[in-house]
Amino acid sequence: MEANRAQRSSPVSILLLTIGVLAAPSAWVLQICAGETLIAHTCFPHDLPLRVPLAPAVGWGVVGLSALTLVVGVIGTGIAWRNWRRLMRAERRQTPEATDTKVEGEAFVARVGLMASGLFLFALVATDVATGLVSACV
Repeated sequence: MEANRAQRSSPVSILLLTIGVLAAPSAWVLQICAGETLIAHTCFPHDLPLRVPLAPAVGWGVVGLSALTLVVGVIGTGIAWRNWRRLMRAERRQTPEATDTKVEGEAFVARVGLMASGLFLFALVATDVATGLVSACV
């Protein structure tokens, strides 16, 4: 009975699968939306462009936000990688006559999550590089 229950349970929880799919894209969206909002508010008050931000510390806030979102993206990509590896192993262990479509579906979602996480992790790094190279109020 214990062996049957272990076979039926998924190798990855739905929560971890969801985190693996959404963490890096959500971090990038947060980085873009919050970072642009902070910069726009301090560099363009009342639609008047400035050469230097009203609050010079906002640059450090954007750098901190970028670092935090990069960490979230790396963790999300790590979770997506772990999910993909576990589900690939579970998919390979299946016999052709006892194929579990739930495992196949979860493996597909894990693959999509890994690809999306890789793409958005690259976008996070590219945005961090742009933040470091370009002045805020230019």
